[in-house]
Amino acid sequence: MRNRTNRSVRATRGLTLIEILVAATLSVILLSALSYAFVAGVDMERRHNSRRAEGNRQEIVETRLTEMIRGAKLSGDETDLLTYFRGESTGNENTELGCDRLTFTTAAPSVPLSAVANTDDFETQTEARGPLGGIAEVSLGTTAVGQVPDDRAGLFERIQRPSDGNATQGGIETLLTADVAEIGFQFWDGTQWAINWNTTAGERRLPAAVKVSYILRSGDGQENSSTDGSIRSFVVPVPASDVDAQNPASAATTSAGAATL
Repeated sequence: MRNRTNRSVRATRGLTLIEILVAATLSVILLSALSYAFVAGVDMERRHNSRRAEGNRQEIVETRLTEMIRGAKLSGDETDLLTYFRGESTGNENTELGCDRLTFTTAAPSVPLSAVANTDDFETQTEARGPLGGIAEVSLGTTAVGQVPDDRAGLFERIQRPSDGNATQGGIETLLTADVAEIGFQFWDGTQWAINWNTTAGERRLPAAVKVSYILRSGDGQENSSTDGSIRSFVVPVPASDVDAQNPASAATTSAGAATL
């Protein structure tokens, strides 16, 4: 009777040990799965934040430029020198992107984003910026027209109200964003993309659309920051244009000493 009891105890102890081993194994597997899920969740959150930050940087560029370009205007007076649309190359551009300077007159511009941090009173800002209504001259490029403080680099926006007919100077220039390393503009002439457009040398007509291509910096926005190398593009239709496939722009408007793409 005693031997049978001892065997029963040993059998019971053996079964309990197996259960412990199984439970320990399952616990290790569960902990490994939880650790993997945690690491994957953290990595997903990091990538999501990175994509969101990237989207915010792109939105700043695309929203502002779309607003400006869609508002491009030319007066109906063929002799008018105060309204124009000029996309030109400075010689330092990336030809894959297009010309690197776009200067035009538009009815769209609002107060520049830099005005948010301006501490001047209303009268001083109005005197400096001019009237907020009517046609204004806008110039966009990564090379500043005026002096750049602290060697800042990026996409510069120059606005002059009202336009004075001189597309090379005047107005207030601000750094729209330090994230843009390179930018280029192309213009739909009704049949193809042209990398130059000049209403002062050819017909006074606006392009049907403007293709904006740019490369973002991957660093802190300083001039020596590296770029991610990716070209981002978006197309902005110009509502005031009458250019189409049946009525394309003339070669005089799009040549300006450069080729078409």
